[in-house]
Amino acid sequence: MRDSIAPTTSPPRSSPPRERRDILIRRGTCQATRKCPTAPAAGSAGSAGSAGSAGLALALAVAMLGCDGEAPAPPPSPDRPQHLPTATIRVGRASLVVEIADDDAERRKGMMFRERLADDEAMLFVFGREANLRFCMKNAPVDLDLAYIAADGTITQVERMKAHVLDPVYSREPVRFALEVPAGWFERHGIGVGTKVAIPADVGRPPPP
Repeated sequence: MRDSIAPTTSPPRSSPPRERRDILIRRGTCQATRKCPTAPAAGSAGSAGSAGSAGLALALAVAMLGCDGEAPAPPPSPDRPQHLPTATIRVGRASLVVEIADDDAERRKGMMFRERLADDEAMLFVFGREANLRFCMKNAPVDLDLAYIAADGTITQVERMKAHVLDPVYSREPVRFALEVPAGWFERHGIGVGTKVAIPADVGRPPPP
């Protein structure tokens, strides 16, 4: 009878050792030549969801870590001060290292969110051409001095800027640069209207048409 005949079966296939299976699984996610993150065991302390939820959470965690096991760097916070490349200029007889703000985003943020300033901390705002400018002190918690500077490097106007005051201070004539320094810096160095500012050519060079 058919039921009395034992079916012939091929011998069971042996599965690869656990270590090899782990390598194959990891290679499915990351390149074999990269170091992959080691996932914690399921059901570890602190998880209260179902097994399916735990698996999904584990997969998301591995994806966020990336192949090197390191979390991606967070985007810069919009409410933190920016720190820009610097150049050395001369304001009258004084040498001054300034941060250079020469694109729209850098100029808009300026010296916002700086709770304190070093004695010589300064920022030079560079514009593509002379124009009538305006500055205010949005999100600026310390007083500043502002100088408007013509394309030839002559200071045409000096203003005291009070912390957090949103009323704009306009340039009275077209200028190409603006210089912000800690309040009192210009007075301490004898700087005023008519003082010449020497700006390196690579900083003040107009953008290509």
